Amino acid sequence: MKCKLFCLPYAGGSATVYTRWKRHLHGHIELHPVELAGRGKRLLEPPYGSMDELVEDLYEYLDPQLDEADFAFFGHSMGALVAYELAHAVRKKRGREPVHLFVSGTYPPHARRKLTLHLLSDERLQQEIRLLGGTEDELFEREELLRMFLPGLRRDLELVETHAFQSGAELLSCNISVLNGKEDTATEGFNLLEWSAYGSRGCQLYEFEGGHFFINEHTEQVVSLINDVLGSPVERMSTKKES
Repeated sequence: MKCKLFCLPYAGGSATVYTRWKRHLHGHIELHPVELAGRGKRLLEPPYGSMDELVEDLYEYLDPQLDEADFAFFGHSMGALVAYELAHAVRKKRGREPVHLFVSGTYPPHARRKLTLHLLSDERLQQEIRLLGGTEDELFEREELLRMFLPGLRRDLELVETHAFQSGAELLSCNISVLNGKEDTATEGFNLLEWSAYGSRGCQLYEFEGGHFFINEHTEQVVSLINDVLGSPVERMSTKKES
């Protein structure tokens, strides 16, 4: 049975980071990298003014693709929080839910960083990006690239850091997988198993070697986990019965 996997990018990133996944995914999993406005093939489109606007835009993109096939969401960092909100939007408007929610490289919605990144100076923001790793040194060495990259990253961070996630929202009825890099400074100090408070079923934490961008460093291992989870007919059928 086919399952559509919709993948949401991290702050400042494009959906193209997921294209390499296609050759590793099992045949029944159909990859759908979801591009946000202001990047990639949507570079010329105006940026979002709020998380709600972002989620509404992505729902309009998803709606015609939500046929009878199962679907799952994967999001990394900002993308994980977007995926969570998008799952609620689909349930509210279509009465359907993903068979699984993969949240990667971020803390649960109720948690907050002590440092508000989008308010930092350009110099301090660059320092924080360097600490996360995974960004080519060339970006920091070329002023023209920084002028293109930093404003979009700052807007993405502001969307997340100013959004009020609904603490009383109805629980999702799908299982949740939490993926984390063992050396990720972005999730350090947070209890990632608190993601279990956002679903009525199981929540499992999986840790990988590497920092914040472990999904790029260990692509095959990450995709192997997705194959195992979405390849389980018991998992997918039990989700359908409870939704």
